[in-house]
Amino acid sequence: MQFNDKVTEILKEIIYVLRTIVVCSVAVFIWTSLLFSPVYIEGSSMYPSLEDNDFGFSFVLGSLLDRYERFDVVVTLYEKSKQLWVKRIIGLPGETLEYDDDTLYINGKAVDEYFLNDDYVNNQTFGGTLNFTTNFGPIVLGEDEFFLMGDNRLVSQDSRTSGAFNSSDFISKNVFVLYPFKNLGMTKNN
Repeated sequence: MQFNDKVTEILKEIIYVLRTIVVCSVAVFIWTSLLFSPVYIEGSSMYPSLEDNDFGFSFVLGSLLDRYERFDVVVTLYEKSKQLWVKRIIGLPGETLEYDDDTLYINGKAVDEYFLNDDYVNNQTFGGTLNFTTNFGPIVLGEDEFFLMGDNRLVSQDSRTSGAFNSSDFISKNVFVLYPFKNLGMTKNN
């Protein structure tokens, strides 16, 4: 084999490797930007629905195509800290919401928060002698405002302190936990 043949062969290999890297990078970009975004849960604000150190994926495409509904779990950007938050939609645009004696009221009507774990809530509130969700409101949401809260109300930073979020703040919707395997599955929504 001549010198030129070796150089040509090496260049072909380099081009093949670079092309593979570019194709894989584009595929990963499309996968994580348009389809599924990896989610790592830090903290206990969504406990027991999502636990500290849970790892999974959230559906970006679902966030782009679907309407947002009450009790959907969303991944959102909290602009002040530049952190991603995983929270649950409690209030929708144009609604008036308030909490009184651990009851959610939307436009004056009580709404069941079926996703909350009764055993966990009772354990945290000493059998119901304390409120799991501190009374507040009424809060009137604007045209594109969503009120988000963590499932673990006693420790969650959410719209109660940060204010409402806009749909443009949402990155993805729903979380499918992959690891640890004992938590494998989709978060409870509707």
